[in-house]
Amino acid sequence: MNKIKEMNKIKEMNKGIFRDNLRTTINEIMLDKDIEEKKLRFKIIPVYEEKKSFNAVDDSMRLIALSEKNVGNRLLTLEETVRLVACNSPLVPIWINISLNRIDGDIIIFNFETSLRFRKPSLLRNAETGHPPFKAII
Repeated sequence: MNKIKEMNKIKEMNKGIFRDNLRTTINEIMLDKDIEEKKLRFKIIPVYEEKKSFNAVDDSMRLIALSEKNVGNRLLTLEETVRLVACNSPLVPIWINISLNRIDGDIIIFNFETSLRFRKPSLLRNAETGHPPFKAII
């Protein structure tokens, strides 16, 4: 059992891997339809986890980058989302849930629920999906 867990641990994370994993998650939700990137938008929903420990990186991301003032009612493109959330790579949110919000004309809007705890690649959740830290919520 521990060997399987060890094999599933991700060892590297950068903006490119983060972006590819997000795209893979989108494809899982949309059943592998080839969707033009310019049609994708993300509503970032930071999730504060009670009784969890936070560090300085977590606090700066929570108070500045992922603050209500900064991400509140905005819909971000894929590139904007990657640049914002993976700006401290290899530290990225420990988990991210992606779900379809709605389709508005040509634009496909996804909820991007994210932990506010940023961790190194080996600690990321959802390794079993093949695209950590993302999980498709269908």
